[in-house]
Amino acid sequence: MNYIFNKIEKEIIQRLKNSEPKRIWTEFIKVIFEFEEYYIELECVPEIASSQNKADEAMTAKVREFKKSYLPYENAKILVENKPITDIKTVRTFLYFTDSITEPAKVKKIDSKWNRMLSKIAGIRKSEIEKLLDGTTSSYHDEILCKPNSDEAKKINGEFSNLIDVGIILEIGENYLPAFVQGNGYGFAHLERKPLLKLEELKGVLTEYEMN
Repeated sequence: MNYIFNKIEKEIIQRLKNSEPKRIWTEFIKVIFEFEEYYIELECVPEIASSQNKADEAMTAKVREFKKSYLPYENAKILVENKPITDIKTVRTFLYFTDSITEPAKVKKIDSKWNRMLSKIAGIRKSEIEKLLDGTTSSYHDEILCKPNSDEAKKINGEFSNLIDVGIILEIGENYLPAFVQGNGYGFAHLERKPLLKLEELKGVLTEYEMN
């Protein structure tokens, strides 16, 4: 499945380059670029992923422009104020999933680790944990991100692969704002912790992504 920016979204992103928003906000699942009479919104949107497993999701990014003033929600947080965006890049990744573990021996081995962990947390005996989980079925698999042009991506069955534009990176002075979904997680929680990164810090979070 391909979840890449369409023509309109690309045009909106390009207009952000060399612009100077009044403020850049985050609302956890959104990044908002506030201007005088309009605003641009980058939103994290879950979509159905191409996968051999049921119910797997791909976290994508959608870009929209609204011809009205932005009214921040109560939980909105200012990331940047009155600073020009000197450059902008889109960020793309490749998502795929491993097969689910369904063999009873393998599932039982993994379940036993969780049982021991839950027993320690809850302070109850393992046998009681097993009673709580009795009758349930377990399935385990991993989701993996890599660079779209990597050798790893080229080896994956195209039927179960996902090419995703996950957001953008803004150059603001000597810093970078990584406004992209990371780790196929929901939202932009990382921006609330540290919105601006130095170049070396940015390189550290781009190991599974490509910039365009």
